[in-house]
Amino acid sequence: MLLELYKHRRYIWNNACNELRYRYAGTGLGALWNILNPLFEIVVYGGVFSLIFPTGVRGGSYLVFLIAGWIPWRTFLDAISQGSNAFVENTNYLKRLAIPTEVFVARSAMLSMLLLAIYLLLLLPITAVIEQLSIGWHLLGLPLLGLMLQSLGFGLALILAHFRALFPDIKELLNKALSLWRWTLPIIYPDTIVPEHLRPWFYLNPPYAFIESIRNLILDQALPTFWQWATMLLWLTVILGLGFIINRNLQFEVRDYL
Repeated sequence: MLLELYKHRRYIWNNACNELRYRYAGTGLGALWNILNPLFEIVVYGGVFSLIFPTGVRGGSYLVFLIAGWIPWRTFLDAISQGSNAFVENTNYLKRLAIPTEVFVARSAMLSMLLLAIYLLLLLPITAVIEQLSIGWHLLGLPLLGLMLQSLGFGLALILAHFRALFPDIKELLNKALSLWRWTLPIIYPDTIVPEHLRPWFYLNPPYAFIESIRNLILDQALPTFWQWATMLLWLTVILGLGFIINRNLQFEVRDYL
C-alpha cells in the first residue's frame, strides 16, 4: 500500500492542492473560507469557555490553549470525515481507472495536512506574540507530529471508507459519532478538571497522545515523553495495519458494489 501511495504521490499532491483551492468555489471569499471557518469556531469556543476558565490554563490564556489543541483536532477530524466519503464521491474514477482505492483517501489526508500546516503558520506567530511564547528549535518537531496525526486519520478514514461504501447508513452514524468524539478528549476543556487517577485512560483514545504531544510542544516547549512516543507508534501500527488488511480484502468488493 505504501508503494502505491508513493507511485501516485504527484496525483495525491496535485489533487489535494486543487481541492484546497476550489473547495469553496462559487463563494465570494473562495479559498479564504479555509481560514475563516476554523477561526470562527475558535472565536466561538474561546468566547464561551474563557468565561468558564477566566484565569486560563497552564499559566497562559485559554485561547492559546484552545488553539494548540483545536487546530490539530479539527484537521484530524476533517481527514476522517472527507476520507471516509472518498470512495462514494469518486465512484466514476474507481469504475473506469485502475487507481488504487487508498489513493483517494490519501488525497483527503494530504489536504488535511496542508490545512494543519497553514493554520499553524498563521496562528503560531500571533499566539507567540500575545503570550510571549518562545519560538525555538523544539517547533521543528511539529511537522513530524502533524504527519503522524494525519497518518492516524488516514488509517481510520481508510477503514471507514470501505464500510461507508458497502453500508450507506454508516455516514449518518459517523456524523453523530464524530460530533460526540470531541467531548471525550480534553481539547476544549483542560484535563485538570478530570480526576488525576482517570487521566491515563485518555491514552486509550487514539488521537489523544498525538494532540497532547502537539499541545505540549507549543505551550511547554516539551518534546513527547517515551510513553507518548510508544503510545503513538502503537496506535499507528494498529490502525494502519487494520486499514491495510481491510483495504486488501475489500477493495475489489467495493469497486464491484459501487
